[in-house]
Amino acid sequence: MKKRKLIKNGPLEKGDIVICVKMVDDFSPIPSGMQGTVKNVSEVFGQKQYYINWKNGSKLALIDGVDQWRKVEEIDDDEESENINEHQILLVRTKSDILNNNIFIKKPRL
Repeated sequence: MKKRKLIKNGPLEKGDIVICVKMVDDFSPIPSGMQGTVKNVSEVFGQKQYYINWKNGSKLALIDGVDQWRKVEEIDDDEESENINEHQILLVRTKSDILNNNIFIKKPRL
């Protein structure tokens, strides 16, 4: 089974899936939580720009060092928890935790 791992402002390549956290654009920013696919990467005036096809149809680019995003990576469930039995722990994640890439582990009541 595959799980999604979110990486804060991770370097992007063509084909990567991203989720916008915050875009600095005075006229028509991409809303937080919008998902898109990287179509091209370039460097303009020393800053990387990631050209994205957003789910809402927009083609606005993310600018490294200005905008905030999460890179979505698919990982195997077995890789993440090789020695952990899913009945031993409960992962508790809030929206804030997901955006900040935090995981809190709560021990189950016996």
